[in-house]
Amino acid sequence: MKTPPPRAHGGPAILAALREAISCGQLAPGAVLRQAELAEQFGTSRIPVREALNSLQAEGLVQIEPNRGAFVTSLSADELHELFDLRVLLETDVLRRAVPLHTERSLRRLEAVQHELDGETEPQEWLRLDRSFHDELYAPSARPRSLQMIASLRASVERFYLSHLGPEARRPGWNDEHQQLIALLRAGDAESACAMLAQHLRQTEKLAISTLEGASS
Repeated sequence: MKTPPPRAHGGPAILAALREAISCGQLAPGAVLRQAELAEQFGTSRIPVREALNSLQAEGLVQIEPNRGAFVTSLSADELHELFDLRVLLETDVLRRAVPLHTERSLRRLEAVQHELDGETEPQEWLRLDRSFHDELYAPSARPRSLQMIASLRASVERFYLSHLGPEARRPGWNDEHQQLIALLRAGDAESACAMLAQHLRQTEKLAISTLEGASS
């Protein structure tokens, strides 16, 4: 088992590193997470590792079973569909609240992130920038609990579509949809922006399910 191992001693750093390893597919569904091995990799005791695994279990990324240990969770197609249903509900709600609160400054920040996305070719960096785009998109909603839930849902599903983020695959269409979202925000058209966002998320769901089905075939 290999994770990106900064020699981290703090629980938050270990949590972030493990979350990233799961999200990018470096730790595959079903991978065993042994506390002793992780503690050695991160140069720490088992306590912060145990805390990180408990947090990942709360996020739905890890399953801890008595007498068996911790495993990276697997999902079925039905479970993925349910998670995307929740994403659509929550993300369209916060976007609807955010649209009238966006300012010229917030829109310029959103456009700056999108400009980086348009030129990015490395999948993991593209995925990080895509998170930043959605964070900026929803930020004016001032709904911290909803945003926390959205981040958790995204972390649960994004590992299933990372493999489709090659330069000639989904990204061109994804970037076009982002540009349309920015235009609708500038027009103040909340309902059309929410419809575009729902379409955007459903296209992503198709990629996630395709990855899942490809892995199980």
